[in-house]
Amino acid sequence: MSLAALSDTDALDLVETVEGWLAREEAALLMRLAAEVPAGAVAVEIGNYRGRSTVALALGAARGAGGQVVSVDPHLPFVGPRGGRFGHEDQAHLYANLTRAGVGAHVSVVCLGSRAVATAWEGPPVGLLFIDGDHRYDAVRGDFLAWAPHLAEGARVAFDDCDYVDVARLVEEVEASGALRRGGRAGKVCWSTRGP
Repeated sequence: MSLAALSDTDALDLVETVEGWLAREEAALLMRLAAEVPAGAVAVEIGNYRGRSTVALALGAARGAGGQVVSVDPHLPFVGPRGGRFGHEDQAHLYANLTRAGVGAHVSVVCLGSRAVATAWEGPPVGLLFIDGDHRYDAVRGDFLAWAPHLAEGARVAFDDCDYVDVARLVEEVEASGALRRGGRAGKVCWSTRGP
């Protein structure tokens, strides 16, 4: 059976087999947003841990125009502001999970820092940007500003952990500036749209 032919329930069940903190309703949102990425554009994910959100994005991309998900994470040892511990061992789990889920053909993994990748980006326009890296204000802001020039008109920008004060602050600021227009929310994932 092709990935695009999976029922919503089966696709979400597959996502839930991957370790992570993405709730079912949040995975459903990411799948929908990835399915709406137009042909010729890509979805970019900043931060992947062991691939739960990556699998959701890839399943969505397979249902849509069949675009690519570019998943960016350096997998360096890191303790997040909420106490989560991340590192090299997560990369092996990521690859195993992408293979087991059968989504590897839809995902390009880049093991570098987000801003370094954005600086060198010559790829297609970004139709969906999912920011789930370092949640400290300066880091979230830096990720958004680095990737903003690559966003297609009408692109969606989703942020994980919108309930965290630094992420919420950045989202509020970019929406107040007019850079993004509020879209919606599922659980702790919120999204906005670029453009008028």
